[in-house]
Amino acid sequence: MAQLDDLFGAPLHEHRGARQHRFMESADINIVFRELFRPLQANVRRGMTIEGQLYGIEMDPCIPGELLGSTWIAPVAGTASDPERLADDTQRRTVLAQLLSDPRPEALFVYVCERKIKRRAVLYVELACEDGQYAAEFPIRSARGWHHRELVEAPYRRLAPRALA
Repeated sequence: MAQLDDLFGAPLHEHRGARQHRFMESADINIVFRELFRPLQANVRRGMTIEGQLYGIEMDPCIPGELLGSTWIAPVAGTASDPERLADDTQRRTVLAQLLSDPRPEALFVYVCERKIKRRAVLYVELACEDGQYAAEFPIRSARGWHHRELVEAPYRRLAPRALA
């Protein structure tokens, strides 16, 4: 068996090429948006605002739609996780591409911020993986009772595919 590996350069069972993570399926994207919505909704209901947060999501390498863990990447001024730097689309895409190329267990990275679009407040959630980028804009409206504000669920859309060499 070792002789065949020497002939072809790589072990026969290694078929992933230069990819660090498996291809993300729709089940992975759906579960991340669904699991993020609940805590974000709770924070918005409490009246909290989100200036710009970055999260890393670790997915099961074999089972689509299975979350293994999440990591909050703390905002630090002047670094990649600086909220002001992340607010700029091109710089954010550069930061997300750098995070995806680093050897980390997280396969998905999520950017979350609150902003105004056409004079209405929305919670913008952008998810980046090796295969593409997805975004959702959850409208924020006034609520009644003990809730200060309410987050309305909305579908996500694909922003851009990533071409990997």
